[in-house]
Amino acid sequence: MDIAGYVGNQHSGIVLYKNVWDKDANFIERLEDCIGDSTHEYFSWKESLVGDREKMPEYRDCWDFKLRQSDIPICDPAFEEAGEIYKEVIAGVRECVNHYCSLYNIQMEYEEATNFVKYDVGQHFNVHADHGFSYSATVSAIGYLNDGYEGGEYVLPYQDVKFTPEQGDVIVHPSTFVYAHQSLAVTKGRKYSAVTMYDYNDRNHQDHSPQQSKQALAQQVVEQFGGQVQSASS
Repeated sequence: MDIAGYVGNQHSGIVLYKNVWDKDANFIERLEDCIGDSTHEYFSWKESLVGDREKMPEYRDCWDFKLRQSDIPICDPAFEEAGEIYKEVIAGVRECVNHYCSLYNIQMEYEEATNFVKYDVGQHFNVHADHGFSYSATVSAIGYLNDGYEGGEYVLPYQDVKFTPEQGDVIVHPSTFVYAHQSLAVTKGRKYSAVTMYDYNDRNHQDHSPQQSKQALAQQVVEQFGGQVQSASS
């Protein structure tokens, strides 16, 4: 990993890391060989969603596939290679994020699933922030897995940054609205990235639905007083 330095203003908090993965890591061919034609419920490319899991192709149209640490090891032999790819990719991302956090004396204890994203010609993601009404994040890390395409620049309009990524790059920056960003449409070829978001802890990433709250309360009663508590839905 090479620390390339700040992108844009040195006080902006946008840091670029280069050569995070070797060019011969061959992530794309390996990933497509593993899930490219898959119709598996989980191990397959899916149409991208936004906000509260809505399809809005005019806002975002691409394909994605998510894996997280808790998915490893993968028990299905047909998809073990996806787990190996994830481990190699996230190792590089973590190295970058750990360095980034050391610059600002922060510690990110919550790591979201890594979202492998595939953009074909014409596909894009309009301006958005990673932290907002439907999600909580503090630090965003975007890794670029291939070359050989045109377009697809990474733009942070409020930071006056337009960045053309190369294979092996990871860009890390805060996740708030000031760092809203977009991925411009690919004009030739196919672009792959790996996006991972981080937060201080899992406090804002738990299920706070009424049913889940009832179950959590019931569990607390069991732990405190012993015995069995009947589910509210029983």
